[in-house]
Amino acid sequence: MIRIITFRPEEKFRKINLDNADIINVPLTKIIKIKIEENTIQNEYYDYVIFTSSIAVESFKEQIKNYKEFLNGKKLIAIGSKTAEYLGMECTVPDIQSSKGIIDVVSEGSKVLLVRSKNGNPYLVKKLKEKGSVKIINAYKSIVIYDNFESIYKKLKNEYFDAAIFTSSLIFKSYITIFSRYGNPLQILPKIVIAIGDKTARTMKRYNINPVVMDIPDVEHSVKKIIDISQKN
Repeated sequence: MIRIITFRPEEKFRKINLDNADIINVPLTKIIKIKIEENTIQNEYYDYVIFTSSIAVESFKEQIKNYKEFLNGKKLIAIGSKTAEYLGMECTVPDIQSSKGIIDVVSEGSKVLLVRSKNGNPYLVKKLKEKGSVKIINAYKSIVIYDNFESIYKKLKNEYFDAAIFTSSLIFKSYITIFSRYGNPLQILPKIVIAIGDKTARTMKRYNINPVVMDIPDVEHSVKKIIDISQKN
């Protein structure tokens, strides 16, 4: 049995049942939804509406009355297949399921409504502005949880886990902040470390960590990759 630790917010974690993997999620951040001022977008025209996560979709659906009517006729982009499932409408999922993939899909001179986290990737905003105009809806934010994680630190230090998955730069930075209270968080990482997305990987490399980089933003896909790596070793 391969033991894997993830650090997703509780709101984003979905249980994965695989016979040869035991997945333990330890939330280091929590999600707080932000009020969307509906009147600031209803009378505006947009070529594209972009959703960067399933939580962004959820917050938008909860707060925008007749959201399907509002989205109708616009080109919808979901950063990944899971986000597209939550959206439940016809949309484009980029071949590269990341900020870069979104940028490649958007046409020059477009007007974009970007629904995202307040902690979202500034690179995406910068590149979209180079192509056209961007209206940002911060649908939620993530904040660090400062609980007692010493028992998890000890498990990591004692090599209880075979692999760790980091789903964002924010979560990796939160990991560094939290576990630095108990010792060196870089020295206790498991042998297999997964980074979902190039941005997460770049952040980790600044700490001299060279993760396995996943282009598909999906934890289950990452778990299967870990199993594959373990079987080959």
